[in-house]
Amino acid sequence: MIALLSTPKQRIVAAIATSLILHALLLWLPRIELPSAQPELPPLMAQLQAVERAPKVAKPKAARKKKTVAAPVTTPAAPVTPVPDAPELVAASAVAVASEVIPSETLEEVASAIVAASSVAEAPVVAPASPLRPPLPKHAQLKFEVRLGSDGIVVGETRHTLDFEDDKYVLISTTKTIGLARLVKAFNLNQTSYGVSDGQLLFPRKYTEEKSDDSKKEFYSATFNQATQMLEFDNAPAVALAPNVQDMLSILYQFPPLPAAGDVLAVAVTNGRNLERFNFEITTDEILNTRMGKLHTVHFRKLQAPGKEGLEIWFAQEYRLLPVKVRHIEASGKIGGEAIITEIRVSDK
Repeated sequence: MIALLSTPKQRIVAAIATSLILHALLLWLPRIELPSAQPELPPLMAQLQAVERAPKVAKPKAARKKKTVAAPVTTPAAPVTPVPDAPELVAASAVAVASEVIPSETLEEVASAIVAASSVAEAPVVAPASPLRPPLPKHAQLKFEVRLGSDGIVVGETRHTLDFEDDKYVLISTTKTIGLARLVKAFNLNQTSYGVSDGQLLFPRKYTEEKSDDSKKEFYSATFNQATQMLEFDNAPAVALAPNVQDMLSILYQFPPLPAAGDVLAVAVTNGRNLERFNFEITTDEILNTRMGKLHTVHFRKLQAPGKEGLEIWFAQEYRLLPVKVRHIEASGKIGGEAIITEIRVSDK
C-alpha cells in the first residue's frame, strides 16, 4: 500500500478520496443523541389523611307495629324513669386570623381597629370532648408566597415553624418583602407565640410581634397571666383575660371541630396591643387552587363591620386543617393582599 502512494500525486488523490468517504459517512450515518441533563426529581408532597366530618346522627326509625291479640293485664307495670336530654355541646371558639400578608401602606396597620376588651363577652366557651380535627404534627414547616391584591404580583414570603416538646409549643412566623418589592420597601415582620398544649388545642402564654421597614421599628407583646387572670401589654393597660383567648399567630392553628356551613364562630384575639372579638362565617367544601394542586378547604370569613378591615382564611382538609391561604381586606372592601401556601412539610417524630 505504501508503494502505491510513492508519488506526491498519488498521495494527494488518496487524501481527497479519504476525505470524501469520511464526509459521506458523517452525512448518512444515523444521528445518535445523548441525554443533555438529569431528570427532575418529583416535588415533595406531604399528602396526609383527609379530615372526616362529624357523622350525621340518624333519627331512629319507629319500629313497625305488629298486630297482636290484647291480653288482660294481671300485674301493674313497673314505673318508667324518664331519661334526661343530653346536654348540647358548644363548638370550640377557635378560628383563624391572617397575620402574614405583607402590608403596603394600608396593610401595615391590620389590627389598628381592634377595640378594648370591655367589648369581649365573658361567657365561657365549652370545648367538645372529642375534636374532629387530627392532632397537630409534632413539627411543621409552612411556606407562603405573598401577593398584592387578588392574584397580584408576588411581593414577599412568609415562613411558619411549629414545634412541640412535651406539653409545650413554639410557633414562629417570619415575613419579608423579596425581589424588586424589597428594593422599594424592606419590610420585615417577626411573630412568636409560645405556650402549652393538650395535643389538640393551643393555650398561649406569651405573644410577641416585631415589625420594621426602612424608616421605623415597632415591638408589641402580650402576656397571658394565669395567676392574675389578666392579659398584660407592654404599651397598654392590662385587661381581663377572656376565655379561650388566642393571639394573631396561634389562632391560625386553633381550629374547632368541622362545623356546618353558614355557622358563625366567635373568638377573642390579641395582637399584642389590645383585644377584640372576631366573628367568622364558615363555608365548607371549597376548592382552592394552589401551587400544591387543588385543595379541599374550610373557608373562614370575618364578618366585616363598616369602616373595619376584614380577614379570610382557608384550611386544607388534606393537610390536618393547616392554614393554606390568608386574605386581608381593607376597610373600603378592596382586597389588600393574600398569602398562599407553596410548601408544607411535617413530621411526627
